[in-house]
Amino acid sequence: MDILSDDELITELKKRFDQTKQALYDVKMISKKLEDVNHKLQLSEQVKSNFVSHMKNEINNPLSCILGLSQQLASSAMDPEMVSSAASLIHNEAFSLDFQLRNIFAAAELESGDTSLQVSMVDINQLITSTTESFQHLIQDKRLSVHFTPQGDESERLLFKTDAERLRLVFSNLLSNAIEFNQDDGQITIAAQVLDETLTLTVADTGIGIDMSQLHRLFDRFVQGESGMRKSHKGHGLGLSITQAVLDLMQGTVSVHSPDRQGATFTISVPELPSDAEADAFSVDGNEFLFGDDDGVEAF
Repeated sequence: MDILSDDELITELKKRFDQTKQALYDVKMISKKLEDVNHKLQLSEQVKSNFVSHMKNEINNPLSCILGLSQQLASSAMDPEMVSSAASLIHNEAFSLDFQLRNIFAAAELESGDTSLQVSMVDINQLITSTTESFQHLIQDKRLSVHFTPQGDESERLLFKTDAERLRLVFSNLLSNAIEFNQDDGQITIAAQVLDETLTLTVADTGIGIDMSQLHRLFDRFVQGESGMRKSHKGHGLGLSITQAVLDLMQGTVSVHSPDRQGATFTISVPELPSDAEADAFSVDGNEFLFGDDDGVEAF
């Protein structure tokens, strides 16, 4: 065994001290990372717990209303005006429930990764028009005016190869937000154009606007600007996160503009999707599909 000189011993001790110091630092950093991960997991569980609790009301309330009104219609004699009013309320509640469930199912599919794009030739103008009409009862409740500026004439077809169902879901969420966060007697402006095989669709409102300092959280799942007892708007913080996720799947993008919190403008850009030889379906509005026959004539 070699005998170390004083200098060599001091050098060796310093080396081992530095190694121990580095090891302690590494352990400290690992512990900090574990604490951060644990904190994020706790926040995630809390958010999900709040979401489940909130969704319970969001689903149970329209269901209870539908069941109560339908039972009333079936068990009592009502004059035509009351029947019409009850039927309208049933439709409104069913529409709300259907919209929320579509978002939940879409989120579940995206989470599982078990999803694929169904490409068809889509009439963008008709998709926007029909989707907007489906929200008409909510638009009328707030006396909103909706202006749609299509590329070319509104009666003309603006054809684009994409996934009709998912594009309709994205537009529905943007339109729903524009309605929910708008002022009474406000306006919604919709514009669409196709340029260089890219669809650009804009939805602008005259509502309360967005705090741009919170933009980084805007597309987080289950996150809303309001929560708890102070929450004054419907929804569950799922729509914009789904919008972002679906656009990622379609290789698209979304941007937000809210100057001085005077309304908000959402703009999506989606590239035309490639389709194989069998993807010759034509979608009128995201729900109806027609297929080319042997003579090249569109038929049901």
